[in-house]
Order: sequence, then structure tokens, then C-alpha cells
Amino acid sequence: MPGFFPYLLDKTSLVNPYLPKLACLIVNENELLDYLQLSFAPHVGPSTVLRLIGEFGDAGKVLSASSKQLRCVYQIGEKTAESIQRSRSQRVQLSDELAYCKKHGVRILPYHNPSYPLLLREIPSPPPVLFCVGNLQALTAPKTLAIVGTRHPTLYGQRVTRRLTSNLSRQGFTIVSGLARGIDRIAHEATLEEYGTTLAVLGSGIKNIYPASHIPLAKQIQQDGLLISEVLPSSPPHSRLFPRRNRIISGLSYGTLVVEAAARSGALITARHAMEQNREVLAIPGMIDTAVASGCNKLIKDGAQLVESLEDIIEALPHHLQSSTHHKNHRNSSNSEQPSPKRSEALSDTERQILTVIPETTTLIDMLQLPEQIPPGKLLSALTMLELKQFISRPASNSVIKIKPTPTG
Repeated sequence: MPGFFPYLLDKTSLVNPYLPKLACLIVNENELLDYLQLSFAPHVGPSTVLRLIGEFGDAGKVLSASSKQLRCVYQIGEKTAESIQRSRSQRVQLSDELAYCKKHGVRILPYHNPSYPLLLREIPSPPPVLFCVGNLQALTAPKTLAIVGTRHPTLYGQRVTRRLTSNLSRQGFTIVSGLARGIDRIAHEATLEEYGTTLAVLGSGIKNIYPASHIPLAKQIQQDGLLISEVLPSSPPHSRLFPRRNRIISGLSYGTLVVEAAARSGALITARHAMEQNREVLAIPGMIDTAVASGCNKLIKDGAQLVESLEDIIEALPHHLQSSTHHKNHRNSSNSEQPSPKRSEALSDTERQILTVIPETTTLIDMLQLPEQIPPGKLLSALTMLELKQFISRPASNSVIKIKPTPTG
């Protein structure tokens, strides 16, 4: 069913129309089952899966390797090697999971799939596979912010979350959260009320929404946004899954805003992941005699950005998010006039050609459809000049996003 499974490389089903130069693209269902078998083998973590595939070339070759061959790979011990070889017993269950995905429209994104989020590729331990329900286009959102906090917010926390989330949605931000009670729920709901886009990262399988009372909210989210899980669809919620999913919440986002969090809150785990991923951490200050404020106040002491307004959030985020937000406001203002380009912003012919093919969503440089006459050396120097002139931003060394339109004339 190439029209359904994005890993079959049907170009009409891909979020990004340009196929990247990535190895290990999965082209049939049997290869996908191999990949899932390796990804969900006991005692085999996300980093180990990707390291093994890097060594052997694909999941099928890993599964057919001998224990001795597996143990030759760095940090692969006897226990891991035996677990991989015994994972064949999972094959029937994985086939059932795949059948569920086909029937219920669950999209499966292995790490090497072109639609796998670029920001998530950059984190230390990216999930080998994502299960998604909803609008995959939401994964290409140019501006993402995570909003997390306590499951038991004060009236102050509820009010602040709703106000800031609404304002962020109006500015075009996609809001990422965890579908939990409290702050998470308010962030999702406030986004939907503004007809915005929100991503919900689950601590369970797609089939077992938790808490069950949030099933109607989950259905609303998937209309324009996305439900995301790194575990098999039938997986029940489990305490060990929630800390793990927090790294995905922060990993999908340029920054993480913590609204209210006690000293031992799960939201602080998300903030810690954001720090480790070199993403911005922001926090709302709270009253010193309120338990749910202690975590946020500690974050601020430790260097998190103190947030009192929408402007504080925008100024703390990477430059290309600020520029795109300001540009949006300027463009929507009927009374403002376009300033004439400064002399320093004048583009060479090469820079103009390259800028023309750079989209306004984060894209791998290898995906750009460049004119044939532009050699790699000229490309890199032109990208440097375009970044200095503030026409583009480089969220990572291998990606680019346009933040200012190509000048006319």
C-alpha cells in the first residue's frame, strides 16, 4: 500500500517532496518488520539500534548476524547480542501491530524516513521509530515551542498558560506538549481554540490514550496536529515511559517553557532534556510559598529565561524564529510600508539563485534543488553570506530555513 506507508517512498505521501541522500531507506513491509523487530528487542536502546544499523547497513543484516559479529560492535555485550537473536519471537506480535497501523491510519516513521523531524535527529538518543496519527505536515512546522508543567496547576498557572499559549498560536507557533492533565491539557486546548497546531507526545501507545478522559481532546488534536508515540500502538501507559517521552517533547521544540512545577516534577525532566539538547529553557516565576512554583524558581536561579510576557519568549528563542515572527507582524500590518533594502543586503546572482530555492521550513541542505552550475564550494560561501545578511538561518550545520523573502528587482 504505497499510498499509505510513508516508508515506501511514494512521493505524494512524503512531507518533504525532495528525497534526501539518506542510507537505509525502508522500501517494503518485510524490511519494516525487520526494523521494528530490532527497535523493540529487549535490552536494545535507541542509540544501540542506530549504531548497529550504521555498522551492518540495515536491520535485516543485524538480525542475521552471529553473536560474535554483533559483539564486535562497540558497546555491544553478550546480553544485547542474545536479545537480538531471540527477538524473532516478537515477529507475530509486530505483524499484528502493523495490521493495526494499516487499519487505523497510524503512520510509521523510521529514523531514516525523509519525514522524520529534523530537530529530533539532533538529540543524543533519538527514537528509532515514531508512530503518528494526524497531519504529518505538522512535523515541518518552522516554529515549535514545548509547554509543560504540573498536573495540578493553580488558577494563576491556568490563566498564564492559556494567555501565553493563545498569543503564541496567533504568532504561528506550533505547541508541543504531553497530553497530560493540568498544564499540558490547557496548552493543547488553548492552541485549538485559536485554530492553531499542536503536537501531543504520548507516554503510551497510540491505541491506549492516557488518561482516557483525554480521548476526545486527542481526536481534536489529530485534525490539524499530530499524536506521536515511540512505542508500539498497543503499549499501555507505564511510569517508565513518561520520563522517556519527555526527551521527545523537548527534542521537537526550539525551546521548553515550564509554567508551574514542583521540586520533583516530570516537567523538570523535560527541562533537563532541553538543556542537554542545547535548546532554550524558559520558566514562569511563581510565588515563593507555593509548592508548584519551587521547580520553576529553581530553574530561573540556574539560568533559565524568566518569562513575564510573549516578548520574553520570542527574544529568548533562536534568531530565525524571532525574524519570522517579526516579519509576520510587519506583513500583516496594513499601515506599514516595506523598507527599501539596505546596501549591505544586496545579493549576488549566486546568492539570489540559492535563496530562491530555500523554503520557509527547516530543510536539509542536501534536499535543496540547486541549479547545476552552482558547485559545493560556492554553495557554502553563499549560505554564509545569506546568513550574515539575515536572509536565512542555520538551525543545524546540515539544515537551513529562509527567514526573509527574496528581494525583488
